[in-house]
Amino acid sequence: MKNSIYLDWAASAPINADLPSFIADALLTFQGNPSSIHIEGKTAGIQIDNSRKMCATLLGTKPEQLVFTSGGTESNNIVISSLFRKKSKGHIIISAIEHPSIYEYSTTLKDTGFDISYIKPDLNGFINSNDLIPLLKPNTVFVSIMTVNNETGAIQPLKSLISIIRNFQQTNGRSIHIHTDAVQALGKIPFKPGLLDIDSASFSAHKIGGSKGTGLLYLKKPISVLSPGGGQEFSIRPGTENIAGIMAFTRAMKESLNKLNNNIKHAAYLKSLLITKLLKIDGVEVLFRSKTDDTLQYSSFIVSATVSPVPGEVLVRVLSDECIFISTGSACSSKNRKKQGRVLIASGISEKDAAGSIRISTGCSTTEENIIDFCNILDEKLSELKKYLR
Repeated sequence: MKNSIYLDWAASAPINADLPSFIADALLTFQGNPSSIHIEGKTAGIQIDNSRKMCATLLGTKPEQLVFTSGGTESNNIVISSLFRKKSKGHIIISAIEHPSIYEYSTTLKDTGFDISYIKPDLNGFINSNDLIPLLKPNTVFVSIMTVNNETGAIQPLKSLISIIRNFQQTNGRSIHIHTDAVQALGKIPFKPGLLDIDSASFSAHKIGGSKGTGLLYLKKPISVLSPGGGQEFSIRPGTENIAGIMAFTRAMKESLNKLNNNIKHAAYLKSLLITKLLKIDGVEVLFRSKTDDTLQYSSFIVSATVSPVPGEVLVRVLSDECIFISTGSACSSKNRKKQGRVLIASGISEKDAAGSIRISTGCSTTEENIIDFCNILDEKLSELKKYLR
C-alpha cells in the first residue's frame, strides 16, 4: 500500500488523533438517555449542557442559541424547511452558489408558492452588494448566503451584505431572516455568529476533525420548525442527542479555534506553494485566486483548478489509484453529474472548464512534501491522460 496523500479536507477532515478513544470512553461512561430523569439520564444531560456552554463561549453566542444536530445539511434543512410554516408565502433570495442542502430546496419552495430569486456571484466568486439591492422586495422574508464557498473558497463580504439587508428591512418594516452556511468557515477564518447581525448559521463537526454525524445550528431567536418531535434541543431538533459526538465536536472546535491563526498561516503557505507548482504544469489553470496575500478574500484551505479538456472526474479516479485523494467539488453532488459544476458555472466558468474542475483542500497535518509529491504525480498523470485526447 502506497503512502496516501489526502487533499480532500473540505469534504471531510481526518478525525483528530485523540478523539476515537475519547468517543469510546464517552460512549461507555454516559449510557443514559439525556431526556431521562434518573441519575444516568441527568448525568448525560449535564454533559450536553456543558458542551453547549463551551461552544457558546467559543462562538460568542448564548448557550440557548445553539442547537446540536446531525450535521451542516440538517442544520440548513431545519432553517429553510421552517419557511413552510409561514401562513403567507413571500419572496426568498438564495445565492446561486449555495450548498445543495439549501439550493435543492428551491423547487419545493416554488411549488408551495414562494417567489425565489437567485443571486449570482461575480467572476471572482463574490456576491456583490450592487447585485443584491435590486433583488430585495417588500415581501422578502428570507436570504441565504454562505460564508465560505466550499468549491471556490471565496469568502463572502457578509458584513456589508447584511448591512444592506437590515437597512432595507428597517425602511420596509418587514423582518427578513438572514441565514448563512458557515460550515467551511468554522476553524478556517475568524467567525463568530454572535457578533454578526444574522439570524442563523450552520456548522459541521467532521470538517474540523470531529466525528461525522454531528453538527450545530445557531439561532438568534427560536423558530417554528416543521417537525418539533419529542422536544429535545429546545424542540428545534427532535431525537435523542449524540452525546459522544457532541462532546467530541466541542473538543475539536476548541482545538481548531485555539490554533486558528497558526492553522491559517500553515494553510496559506501550502496554498502559495501549491498554486506556484500548479501554474508550472501544462494543462492546469488555477481558478478563483487572489492577486495578493489577502487571506480574507479566499479560504487558505481550498484551491480550485481546471484540467480541461481532461474530465475532472477521470483525473480524480486516476489519482485515487495512486492513493492521492482530491475531489471535483462538493461531495454532496459527486454522484449526480447534472449537479456537478453548478457553482462554477454560476460563477462564470465555462461548462468545459467546469467539467474539468478539481478541488484540492488541505488541513493541519498536510505537509510541504505532500504538495510537492501531489504536483509531480499530477503532472505525470495529466501527460498520460492527454495522449488519449489527441
